[in-house]
Amino acid sequence: MKTPGIIDGLVIAFVISLGAGAANLLLGSFLGYGSVFNLVLLAAALCYLLYLFKRSSARVGRVVMLAAWTALSLACWFFEAPLFEQVLIQAGFIWLTRALYFHGTLFAAALDFGLMSAGLAAGAWAMVNTGSQAAALWSFFLIQSLFCWIPDLGRKQGAEVYRGQSDHSAFQSAHRVAIDAVRKLTQP
Repeated sequence: MKTPGIIDGLVIAFVISLGAGAANLLLGSFLGYGSVFNLVLLAAALCYLLYLFKRSSARVGRVVMLAAWTALSLACWFFEAPLFEQVLIQAGFIWLTRALYFHGTLFAAALDFGLMSAGLAAGAWAMVNTGSQAAALWSFFLIQSLFCWIPDLGRKQGAEVYRGQSDHSAFQSAHRVAIDAVRKLTQP
C-alpha cells in the first residue's frame, strides 16, 4: 500500500470540508443544528478512518476497529453525548487508529497526539471565529495532513538491525555448511 502523503491529506481535508458544507446546506433546513453537526461529524470521522485503513499496510484488526468505532459512535448518538465530548471521542479514535497502524514507537504516537491536539485547537478557533463547521473541519484535517511527516525512527531502526542480524547469521550458517562439505570431501 502507498503510505499517506501530504497531498493525500490535503485532498481528504478538502473533500471532507466540502462535503460538510454541502450537508449543512442541504440538511440544515430539515434537521436541527445539533443533529446535522452530529451526522457531519460522524461522516467526517468515518471517511477519514476509511482513508487511514486504505493507506495502512497492516491488514489485522480493521474489522474490529471499525466495529468499535461504530459501537462507540452509536452509543454517543443514543445517549445524546454533548457535542464537545463527541468531538473529543472521534478525535481520540482517529489518534488511536493512527497510533496503532502507522507508528511503531511511543514517541511517534506522542508526537501524533500533539498534532491531534493542535488540530483540535485549530478547529475550535475556526468554529469560534467563523461559525462554520466546514471551516472547522478544514482546519482540523489540514493540521492532520501533517501526520505523514512524523518520524518513525523505531520501526526503521529495528528493521535495519534485524536485517543486519539475519544477514550475519545466514552468512555464518552458510559458512559452517561449506566447511562441513570441505571436510567431508577431504576425509577418506
